[in-house]
Amino acid sequence: MDTFLRIVIAALIGASISMILLAIYNTLKKRRVLKAIPSEARIEILKKYKDYDNGTEKENRDTQMIMNSPVPDILSEYGYDEYCNINSDDEDAIAFAMLDFVCDHFRHTSCAVLPPRRDIASMIKSCEKSEYKTNCRGLSLVLSELLRMNGIRARHVTCKPYEEPFNDCHVVVDCLLPSGKRIMLDPTYRLYLTDHNGKYVSVPEFREGIISGRIFHPCKKASYNGEGFSYDEYAEYMTKNLFRFNANYIVDETDSVNTQIELVPTGYSTDGYERNVQYTSDSDYFWDIS
Repeated sequence: MDTFLRIVIAALIGASISMILLAIYNTLKKRRVLKAIPSEARIEILKKYKDYDNGTEKENRDTQMIMNSPVPDILSEYGYDEYCNINSDDEDAIAFAMLDFVCDHFRHTSCAVLPPRRDIASMIKSCEKSEYKTNCRGLSLVLSELLRMNGIRARHVTCKPYEEPFNDCHVVVDCLLPSGKRIMLDPTYRLYLTDHNGKYVSVPEFREGIISGRIFHPCKKASYNGEGFSYDEYAEYMTKNLFRFNANYIVDETDSVNTQIELVPTGYSTDGYERNVQYTSDSDYFWDIS
């Protein structure tokens, strides 16, 4: 009997190991390297792929957003109304007040699991369980919905590197201010950028500026979790992550609709990439949220 049990146990262990190895194999197969990390410097790879094929998309697509949705009760617990009480003639001030709201109450952590629902109430409850922390996507989801709640067109945009699969990316908010000016808001760093004339810098302008060697200026409040901020370090980090961009063109408060569109530069192959994503090299088409 003992011999029989040992045989059974050995067989079960062998089967378990085989299943584990098969699972590892399938995972690695799914994440097979489609684009290796480039050997060139990040700025060189960005310059090499700086161009887009504008005017190639013929589909008439409007970016759909849920605007002016009701304010959830949970925001009152965070003094939301005080942030909306703007004493300024600047019509864009409400956007920066929403950036302050997010950064005053929530901090960044790279180790975060987002809830299945991505509306503000669910996101805030998730943050409350994690010492009021979430990742860059979580912060950008909250900020972009707050902006839309105030009638400002905005969406979170995932900034990706060249390689696929990748181990790191960054998420920011692409915002069309009430004045009609376009701006990149980065709640991870309480950040927006301006050029030497004081003009707000958008995500595509930031990419173009990095390629051409322009220097932009961070806002005075820029910081990481209330600590310091280095523009040079940020620019170096984003040089990696300004290669391609992913967003949803149907934006609702639950972030549950899978309508992803990804902007890739001319000459960048997406063979073997996810097929539920619409890939385009038409930057005008991708960035149109008016």
